[in-house]
Amino acid sequence: MNASTPSARPSHRRDAGAEPSRDDLDAPAEALGPAPAAAEAPSTASIPALRKAAIVLVSLEQSLSTQMLAHLDRDAVEAVTWEIARMERVDPAEQAVVLEEFLRLGLRRLCFVFEDLLRMGDREIRAAFRGEDAEAWALALAGSAPPLRAKVLGALNASAAHTLQRHLENLGPFRLSDTEVAQVEIAERLRILYDQGAIDLPDPSGREEVLV
Repeated sequence: MNASTPSARPSHRRDAGAEPSRDDLDAPAEALGPAPAAAEAPSTASIPALRKAAIVLVSLEQSLSTQMLAHLDRDAVEAVTWEIARMERVDPAEQAVVLEEFLRLGLRRLCFVFEDLLRMGDREIRAAFRGEDAEAWALALAGSAPPLRAKVLGALNASAAHTLQRHLENLGPFRLSDTEVAQVEIAERLRILYDQGAIDLPDPSGREEVLV
């Protein structure tokens, strides 16, 4: 029995650098293999906090970086300095998302005013209120709109709300300028708690959902 001769098939192989054949040009896209996937922008959730800090510091002017480091304790300065020293090339996409997050969080602090308590969650207000500051809170609330006073009193537990209400009732005459100073003072205290990670501040865009 004669061995069968394999049928001739057009070969799609070509030498490197050769012009594509007509068959290559007419072939469906799936026959030519999948297109390379587009690189996805990194998520800030996957980037360690220490690396984020290092990226921010190397992205800022030296004078600003020095000012930021001055607010850190010695251990934190050593940690972030070591991270910068061992950090190789920063991917531009990674740098962009880190700086965007830094700007967004910074805007929360920059834009926050006392009236924004209306958009804070009850848990955040409870965490921010201190009994020893009740007099300052009372003075700040005395010059605010009733909905804001109701918001704060309603967010506190019974004991704290009673303390604050008592200070409000015993406040007596006050000047509007004193109220404005107290509001600025309380707002700054909340910004400090935000810097420490103790509370969150409302999104300046107003897009976040207020939780109770």
